[in-house]
Amino acid sequence: AYCQRLSEFMKSNGVVYVEVKNKESGREFGPPYHVEKDDLMEETSFGGAFEYVKSLGEVYTLNMGGIKQMGHILRKGLR
Repeated sequence: AYCQRLSEFMKSNGVVYVEVKNKESGREFGPPYHVEKDDLMEETSFGGAFEYVKSLGEVYTLNMGGIKQMGHILRKGLR
């Protein structure tokens, strides 16, 4: 619902920066939840209205063992 609502307010070609967690273990449990590109681009997530542009990799170091903060850039598709 959040991703759909966001897409309704964005102009075509608008850019979204998303930060997510990447966990070495316990990926099926959360919070924090382990999120990858495929999760972001599911039809029920951003995939319904956005295209994947780029992974920024680890954006900064967390003081949480085995967890990385990852950045992703998405672009709103044409209306």
